[in-house]
Amino acid sequence: MGLFSAVLGGVRASGEASTLAPDDDRWYDGAISSMSNAGRRVTPDGAMRVSAAYACIGLLSKTVATLPLRMYRKDPKTGKTFEAPDHPLNDLLEHQPNSWQSAWDFKAMMMMHLALRGNAYAEIMSGPRGFADKLEPIHPDRVIVDRLPDQTIRYTIADPVLGTRRLLQDEVFHLRSHIAPGGLVGISPVTYARETIGLALAAEEHGARMFSNGARPSGVVTLEKTMSDPAFARFKAQWNAGYGGIHNVMKTPILEQGAKFESISLDAEEAQFIQTREFQIEEIARWFDVPLVLLHHMTKTSSWGTGVEAIMLAFVRNNLMPWLGCWTGAIRRDLILAPNIYEAQFDVEPLIKGDSRALADFYSRTVLNGIITRNEARAALGYNPLDGLDEPLVPTNTTTSNDVPRNDGQPPNGSALLGHNGGPAIDDTTEQADDH
Repeated sequence: MGLFSAVLGGVRASGEASTLAPDDDRWYDGAISSMSNAGRRVTPDGAMRVSAAYACIGLLSKTVATLPLRMYRKDPKTGKTFEAPDHPLNDLLEHQPNSWQSAWDFKAMMMMHLALRGNAYAEIMSGPRGFADKLEPIHPDRVIVDRLPDQTIRYTIADPVLGTRRLLQDEVFHLRSHIAPGGLVGISPVTYARETIGLALAAEEHGARMFSNGARPSGVVTLEKTMSDPAFARFKAQWNAGYGGIHNVMKTPILEQGAKFESISLDAEEAQFIQTREFQIEEIARWFDVPLVLLHHMTKTSSWGTGVEAIMLAFVRNNLMPWLGCWTGAIRRDLILAPNIYEAQFDVEPLIKGDSRALADFYSRTVLNGIITRNEARAALGYNPLDGLDEPLVPTNTTTSNDVPRNDGQPPNGSALLGHNGGPAIDDTTEQADDH
């Protein structure tokens, strides 16, 4: 387990960790930190220096943090779910998981750990709200995960304040992303994307150095005569002082003693520097499973449809739902005592709502067809309920068992023959015949 844990899981092997003090900075150095072939050392925190990685992690963490997370009760007879605001976990998940974080802060931090390091941990602490009164986040780089002989999981925490301590499986809320071969921990995307991120860091440094040197490639100065070492050192210093750096761009050199300057390098476009940086953005977005259009990368057209509604719907279905499933599954396993009765759900409705015209058309159709009541539509749109609007409307072009003709010669009991105002309904067949 030690090899896979160190290389893939973002956690340290037990033997190595036992030699480190809880306040040792090497806990944050991480075994997953390594040198890329581009010559740049890549760490989870260092990856955030790349704008594409920063945007991917920021989008995922802030989106999940924004979504309401609530408890629901399942009806065993009908299978329907209803909000359970009185459940002890509801206040913890929806409003405040601990004394110093809001629910937004907690979800954003945990999602950032999960997406960047492959794991997110929080200690489950008991209190007035039950066995899960508080959730205290733990930095993933300070956690060792191993399996005990009874097949339960143990977490060793290097706490800089309390010292090294151990927590059992029922004391830790653990989120895992892509599972490592051992199955105990998740894999950090940075581990596999090391070369991609390393190349992006190298390209960014190359661009910075190029512009710091005046955004002009170097060249060769040739002389007719051989220079002495002091003369060469003096000439080099004067040349760099007079013509090096961005503040000396476009200056005209004046050469003495028959010296000649010849440029020998290509410009940035010819060296495909811009194309390399654009390709790295696409690669990083692919590693973190984030659509380019949501990273403000507009150089290519999207095949997801047009409009914000289509893009957000595809993002929620294809990219966000797996992360939300990771959250709700871990909550069911670690926090809910009666999983057959209660469950946690994210409310993704704010992300997939259409524009005002589309919403008006949708709710108008569902109300007129009796699918939802008018008060349910008002609640979905953020309006207070009104008296007398809790009964569903009955469409005028449908019939039910109550619409069978009566023996006393009176109209049927159903409302299919009644218009919206109580008057006779219009015969659709007659109207169509008249139109033709």
